[in-house]
Formats: sequence, structure tokens, C-alpha cells
Amino acid sequence: MGKSDAIGKELMRNNMYFADAFNAGLFGGEALINPKDLDDVEPAEIELKDSEMGSDEFWAKYRDVLKKALIKTDGKNYFVLLGVENQTEIHTAMPLRSLLYDTLRYTKQAEDVAAEYRQQRKEGHSPKMTKAEFLSGWKYTDKLEPVITLVIYYGTDEWDGAKSLHDMFSEDVDEKILECVPDYKINLIEPNKIEDFDKFQTDFGKLLEAIRYKDDETELTKIFTGMTAIDKLIADAISYYVDERCSKMLNQWKEAKWV
Repeated sequence: MGKSDAIGKELMRNNMYFADAFNAGLFGGEALINPKDLDDVEPAEIELKDSEMGSDEFWAKYRDVLKKALIKTDGKNYFVLLGVENQTEIHTAMPLRSLLYDTLRYTKQAEDVAAEYRQQRKEGHSPKMTKAEFLSGWKYTDKLEPVITLVIYYGTDEWDGAKSLHDMFSEDVDEKILECVPDYKINLIEPNKIEDFDKFQTDFGKLLEAIRYKDDETELTKIFTGMTAIDKLIADAISYYVDERCSKMLNQWKEAKWV
């Protein structure tokens, strides 16, 4: 694991920064996700080959971070799976990568349901199912938990890679064809595109703001002037993603302290 991967994963393992990234990056600053309602989930996305066809091979893809969130809104409680992919460099095929992760997670949910029904039959408690439900391993009343993947880009260059599955097709493809192909758009945090950093409620917003203005020392000074405390993890991330001079800048202020 490279230093960039390690820093990004450590940031997103922190429930406060994880929730802040989603609330500010996707929900306009609305606190839909409470850090206290987040639970870590094994990030491996595994696809098993069909053993009935004579193969028991499998392969795995690993997300950076995956958590389950209990969201409370409109008087309802429900679970959502939230995944994060950290990018220091532009990934030109990110829609395909994110789509694969989400598809595998949805498939796992369905396979877990089918496995539970098989276990019930083995124990002599066969569930009541229609023929269609039995063949599918999925009742009409079964529901998937939504999966949302957020791509956090720590670079300063404009993200000029694909932002949707349709972006990866040739421009020559007829619109009549594209209308029949479901699109898949990535959820992307791009510091250079953020207009309101006040939507962030933690120092994670300061990190993204520093990345945006990494080449403007005047703006960087404004960002940190007056701060009485900053998380050491954020300070280390600023030092790595922005410039080591930022650490020296922080240390120059006598009132600054690690929290």
C-alpha cells in the first residue's frame, strides 16, 4: 500500500470525516449521515464462479472503505451501504470500476438472501415461495439496500476522465442506441469544483480547501490563520497532498495544537 492510499483510507476510516464527506459532497451539507450510525463493513467484493459448472474459482476486488449507515429521515429508518474510493490521480475508467463494485455488492446481497432460504430448507423450515421466487432465490417482498460509491479526488488538475458510463462510449454511437443502455454516473468530490466549503463540518473541508489553493500561499495562509486546533491526521494529509511547507506553517502558530 502506498502512502497516498494509506492516508486516504485512514481519513475515511474516521467516521466523522466519512460522514462529512457524504453529507457535504452529496447532500448539500444536510446531515443525513450521523457518524454514530456508521459501522465498518468488510470492503472485499468477491465474485464466485459457478460450482455447478465445474469451477470453484473466485476473484476479489477491494474497495478503499465500506460502511453501513443507518439513515433517519422523513420519520423513517433505513440502511444504506456507503463506499469510498480515494484517488490522487485521475482514473480514466472510474465509472466502470465503481459500477463493478456496486454490482458485486448488490449481487452479494441477493446471494445472501438465497443462501438463507437454502439453509432454512436444510433445517426443514422451507419458506413459502412461488415457483418464480424459488427459481430466483428472491421473494417479491425482498429488498436490496442501496449502495452509494463516492470518489474523493485529492488532485488539483481538473478531472478530465470519464464521469459516466456513457462517457466511455464512442461519440459515434447513435442516441437511439444510448437510450437503451442504462447510464451510470460517478459521485465525485473534486476540490477545484467546490464553491462552498462551509458545507463541511470538520477539518476534512479544510484539507480539500487547502488542496484547491495549494499553489496560492496567500489563500493557504488565510485558511489556517486563526485556527486554534487541527487534527494531526488532517495536518499530515495536508502536508502530503498539498505541500510540506504547510506543516511548517502550522507549527509557526503558537496557538496551534494537535487534537
